[in-house]
Amino acid sequence: MAELTAVGKSIPRVDAPDKVAGKTKYSADLKLPRMLHAQVLRSPYPHARIVRIDISKAERAPGVRAVVIGDDLPATQGKGDPTEKLGLVRDRWLLARDKVRFRGEAVAAVAAETREEAAEALSLIEVQYAELPAIFDPEEAMRPNPPVVVHPDLQNYDRVNLRGWVNEPDLPNVIFHRRVKKGDIEKGFKEANVILESRFSCPRMTHGALERFSSLVEPRNDGGFDIRETTHAAHRHRLDLARVFGLPTARVRIISAPMGGSFGIGTVDSIVPTGITMMLARKAGRPVKLSGSREEVFLDGSNREPVVVYIKDGVKNDGTLVAREVKIVINAGAYTGLVAEVSRSSPFGATGTYKIPNLKIDSYAVTTNEPPTSPFRGFGAAQLTWAIENHMGMMATELGMDPVDLRLKNLLKDGDQDGLGQTTVSFGGRECLVKAAEWIEWNRPSERSGGPWKRGKGIAMGNKNTVGGTSSVAFVKVHPDGTIELRHSVHEVGQGGYTVMAQIAAEEFRTDVAHIKTVQLDTDYTPYDNGTVSSRSTFNSGNAIRLACQDAKRRLFELASAKLGAAPELLDIQHDRIHVKGAEERSVRIGDLFTPFGFLHQGGELIGQGVYTCPLATEELDTGQGKRVLAYFSHGATAAEVAVNEETGEVKVLRMGSCFDMGYPINPKMCEQQIESGMAMGIGMCLTEEIVMRDGKMLTTSFLDYKSPTAMDVPGLKDTGTMMAPVPHSEGPFGAKGLGEAVMISPSPAIAQAIYEAIGVRMKDTPITKEKVLAALRARTGRGP
Repeated sequence: MAELTAVGKSIPRVDAPDKVAGKTKYSADLKLPRMLHAQVLRSPYPHARIVRIDISKAERAPGVRAVVIGDDLPATQGKGDPTEKLGLVRDRWLLARDKVRFRGEAVAAVAAETREEAAEALSLIEVQYAELPAIFDPEEAMRPNPPVVVHPDLQNYDRVNLRGWVNEPDLPNVIFHRRVKKGDIEKGFKEANVILESRFSCPRMTHGALERFSSLVEPRNDGGFDIRETTHAAHRHRLDLARVFGLPTARVRIISAPMGGSFGIGTVDSIVPTGITMMLARKAGRPVKLSGSREEVFLDGSNREPVVVYIKDGVKNDGTLVAREVKIVINAGAYTGLVAEVSRSSPFGATGTYKIPNLKIDSYAVTTNEPPTSPFRGFGAAQLTWAIENHMGMMATELGMDPVDLRLKNLLKDGDQDGLGQTTVSFGGRECLVKAAEWIEWNRPSERSGGPWKRGKGIAMGNKNTVGGTSSVAFVKVHPDGTIELRHSVHEVGQGGYTVMAQIAAEEFRTDVAHIKTVQLDTDYTPYDNGTVSSRSTFNSGNAIRLACQDAKRRLFELASAKLGAAPELLDIQHDRIHVKGAEERSVRIGDLFTPFGFLHQGGELIGQGVYTCPLATEELDTGQGKRVLAYFSHGATAAEVAVNEETGEVKVLRMGSCFDMGYPINPKMCEQQIESGMAMGIGMCLTEEIVMRDGKMLTTSFLDYKSPTAMDVPGLKDTGTMMAPVPHSEGPFGAKGLGEAVMISPSPAIAQAIYEAIGVRMKDTPITKEKVLAALRARTGRGP
């Protein structure tokens, strides 16, 4: 690779100046003339039939301009048809019709001159319910003949884009079943000297983004809508909202403001508040804004799905893994959203790190009468890895092996066939594990004391796949002064996406990032992208940007060729000048190709286009095997040292270091920031974070009682290690892969392993609270406080 001038450099983020100056406008900051304010009425029952809704008093209330209920969105093909429903399984109306299926489901909405008037009008809406039996435990719900079927007509729904779906007609609450099979699982267990079985669980969590969901909708004269909303999948939202409202996509425009954090929220699930706002705007004939409260974000902003994992491992005495069987049970809540895709993706966490000849995975997404869940940073890999990496530690203890040695013995390497039948490429896991172990001084035992505080070290690995087969499109416009204008649909969700795309374009044109201009994401002007999801932006959109830049350069060189007396393939570019390779004095300015009026001498503008679709091969439905099921894996490892108080159960993370492979780092400093953020999130996932549910009622509805880690809960800078082990990917832009999700996969199990080393108890369920630690100590010793 030639010497790089922009890529691989830790340049400041291009969006940083406006953000630190408070100039960035988020969705909640936006206002329009004559704008109305919306409020939503929600169900007090987890499962009930709607007998009657009377909105007449609310419609007459002061300041009220529109009131809507589910039937105000007419079904174009007959009531009950799934065409106007949401989610991959088409199972949710924007506002409930006939039934509510979780406590907090939207039933009606009001638009008024002020938020206070809208809230007052909600209290005037009369809803008569007939309460129905409800089911909350996914393991009970997934049985044959369950006491409650959440969606009795589920089998008639249109399962769109559900790759790898297995129909389960005898399990009516199972909305998605994903299988992965490799080798002969029974034969593998017969070959094993040691067999270990365990159950692990992870709870419901909130994404914890500072920004709450917000939608501002302006109705248009042509019957369409201009929408400003909190999302990181604008083009997919546009398609779904156009379908739901029976509109051509050209009449739905989404203008995406920067997001105040995402971590997975803002995908298909956030269509619900936007769709409700569209209903109100259409009825009122005026702009309407709906901004959710923090409680509403917890209730119906979609949470991370609770997961139960059963794992059975077979291993030889020398530590060789010969068989692994996994059952994953995902609580989807009342509606599917994208949880079906989480169920499909989650098993990949068991396929991309270790070489296992005999593998069997069954992943189930199950509907219950709890609030809907949605993708969370990691897309299900974190919950599965929690089980796998804890089990690896348990097997090391059972075998009397060092946990690092056990992992090293079983790691994949480039050229190996992974658990999906793919050929392993760009595998940096081994170096990540070695670096993390060296950083924590793995071979040096933690200090021991005679007091209640006990120390221990732990280590864990993790991977995160990126979805294949998706497309990104980019346009690049060259201005006469050498400015390069980018039009792409990468959302800026706080991850630095605009900076990465600018660095890639600057590298292609051998210019400064200051000369790169990015057009704000607007579905009328920025081209299609599958969404800022699955850690795909750097890889997919980055490739599209490169292709668009190369297309623009090709046109530039063709135009400059006559002026320079050299063939286009002999030309190159740097800053605002095109020159002959090896003879830089023979050059022309980009501006020389344009008229004084800003268009080309030959007419028109100079625009390059790039389209990138990641290759994808067909996978076998029954086994999940295929030559190319995913785009790639990113790998990493985390080492941690903790102190545990045997008298109080308190756990302190003293030191933590993570090492990750992101291919070639486009911006190393931003990669370090991602790694740091993953460790902080991993601490919260492991020790404190949980949305508590009781009989369908959410007891945790704000940050007052939801415990996210603060600066006081994470190690200081001198006790935090951020390391990289780049293994460039041959298909990535300049060798880069995505990183954003992988970094939070391994910290939690590393902490759990450290707790075991400190006090000798295995913690299988997160969060690991003081009460759980004390209970585990009592169970082990038969005594305790």
